[in-house]
Amino acid sequence: KGIEILSSSGHLNKEPHAIAAWFHNQPNLDKKAIGEYMGEPDELNKAVLYAYVDMMSFANMTIDEALRHFLAGFWLPGE
Repeated sequence: KGIEILSSSGHLNKEPHAIAAWFHNQPNLDKKAIGEYMGEPDELNKAVLYAYVDMMSFANMTIDEALRHFLAGFWLPGE
């Protein structure tokens, strides 16, 4: 809903890269809402997830550091 409102009002381009960058650059967004959005089966949501991950760098990190870094920006929905 929020993405639709921002997009229709001209505040956010409804492209995966733009949405993913917005998620990365808005520290006060609800991490649960971000995770739920990126976990939806819609093609746009999946593309946003892929763009979100592509923007991250895991260079020179151990696996546990990389996982913490990956999960710091959103809440991973459970079953």
